[in-house]
Parts: sequence; C-alpha cells; structure tokens
Amino acid sequence: MSPPVTRPDLNRCKANDLVIDIGGSQLAESLGSMITTRMLNPKKQCVLPSALLSDDNGGSLWRQINRLPSYYQTSDEILLLEVHGDEIADLIQPGTMIIDLGCGETRKVRPLLNSLERAAKRVDYYGLDLSLASLQIDMRNLASEFTHVRCRGLWGTFDDALRWLTQLKSDNSPRRPRWLLSLGSILGNDFPAPATAHLARWASTMGDNDRMLLGMDATNDKQRIWESYHDPAGLFERFMRGGLEHANRVMGHDWYWPQDWEVAGVWSKEYCMHRFVFRALVDVKCDPAGVDFPAGHEIDCYEAFKYSPAKMGPMVQAAGLQQQTIFKAPGSSAISHRDW
Repeated sequence: MSPPVTRPDLNRCKANDLVIDIGGSQLAESLGSMITTRMLNPKKQCVLPSALLSDDNGGSLWRQINRLPSYYQTSDEILLLEVHGDEIADLIQPGTMIIDLGCGETRKVRPLLNSLERAAKRVDYYGLDLSLASLQIDMRNLASEFTHVRCRGLWGTFDDALRWLTQLKSDNSPRRPRWLLSLGSILGNDFPAPATAHLARWASTMGDNDRMLLGMDATNDKQRIWESYHDPAGLFERFMRGGLEHANRVMGHDWYWPQDWEVAGVWSKEYCMHRFVFRALVDVKCDPAGVDFPAGHEIDCYEAFKYSPAKMGPMVQAAGLQQQTIFKAPGSSAISHRDW
C-alpha cells in the first residue's frame, strides 16, 4: 500500500513545521524495496539505487565533491542560474508552486530564488530531499532569508513526490501553476527509452500552465568528464562505497566488505556516458540478506549521461513535452530547457 499523501498547508511557515512528510518516514521500507528490485533481483543489470547515496555520510561527501574544481557540473549550473535567473523569474507567475526535485543543500537553486525575491514574486518553493536533517536546516535558513518566496521541504523519494503531485492534480481545489525543477541532470539521465518513459511520468502530473526546467550537462569532452568523477583524493569512490555501506544497514546484515569489491569507472562512447561499476573480487554470499554474487559479478552505479540539446529534444517531445526555451551559461556546457 502506498504511503498516505500529506497535503501542504500554505498558510503555515514555522521553523518546526517547514518539512512535509510525503513518504520519508517510510524511507527504510522504500530503500529495501529498491534494493530487492534493482540490485538483488533485477530484470537486467544489477544497479545500486542512487537513493542509497543520500544518507548523512553521503550528503557530507557530496558537499565536498560539488565544490571540487574538477567537478564542473554544479558550478556551471549555478552560473547558468546567475546569468539567466532574472529572465527565468520573469516567466514564473505569482502564486506558482516550484518543486525542486533533489534540492540537496539548495546552493544550486539560490540564484533563482534570489531573482524571485528581488522581483517580489509571491511563490512557494518546495525542495525534495531524502535527508530530514538537511531539509530542516536548509528550509529554516531559507525561510529566514526570504519574504516573498515561501520555502518548505518535501521529505521523501522521487516516487513519493510523483504520487504527491498526482494527488494534487486530482484534487478539486483551485489549480495553481507549477514549475518542476530538474537541476543536476535528475530527469532524463538514462538510456533514451527509459529516460523518455520517466519524463512522461512527470509530464503526466502537469497541466497547461505548468513548466519544467530541465537541466542537462551537454559536454562531450571525455577527459573533462572523466576527471570530474575521478578526483585525486578519492572522494567519489568513498561516495560510491558509502552507498553499499548504507545497503548493509538497510538490509540489517553486513554482506558488503570493502576488500571484497573494486570500484572502476566505465566510459560509453555510444551514449557519451560515464558510470561506476562495483566488481566482486571473490564470491560474496550472505543467505540472511539474500545475497549470492559470484566473483566477477558487477553492480552498476551512478550512470551519468551527457545529452546535447539535439539528442535531448526528441526525448522531451516523445514524453509529451514541448521545448520552449533553451538557456546556456556562457563558457560552460550546462543547458536548461524550459519545457511544458
């Protein structure tokens, strides 16, 4: 049974009431289901659910990674919103609900929120994240900074957010315009067919007055991409391994031991995509956890597709969206599509 959907109360903005539980309190169950369907019993390749990377340890490592000079994606996207923030804010109607899918520490979206505040646009910003502690801190800070932009956190997974938006769409209350923010290549980051299908699911929650800001990394420079994921300090590898350590805790059994697995980067020229692979160095077996991996078994993790506007456009259209505007930061490869 799906967890109940909690509707937002737009008239309340207290520091202890800034986060809406849309499924986060059932996170352990959600993660357990993801592990079973995607890693233990997948239809195709085994994949480590990316949600496992977002525990408190992962969040701390990620804050270090996205500030590395080599990790250009975050700085490029911040630059894009600094350059085009006022232009994008002009397009957002007063009263709009802005849903940031995977807000993290909210550093990336702040230029846009600043533009909305300067324009005195009364809008409601909702940042989706898996970390309750991070949401509580960030939403409290944002609420103290902004007067016109009201900020709340959504605690839950992407599937929880999809259910929440679907419920809001079916509600009989007056319809408000919505903007879905997919910064950091959240949506569309997959092989073309599943990426299109995933976009279509989000598009199904949208109405005529809704928009999606779809951020993509469009670089095709292999060396630059590779260096962004393989830092000398090994932060990214620690980040990846932290996902399997988190899986141990969720499953209640220590089946993952670092010495039993190597982590390797894999490059796909066909799709201009980088991914990490965990490769078992020995047979890995843990009956209580349902784990039985032979030596050489691989678990994919953190696929990162680099689609140009020319390649992303057909997927956007096939998902039932219409590309309206493309924003690009000067001197960078960060691209944002404004779609409906």
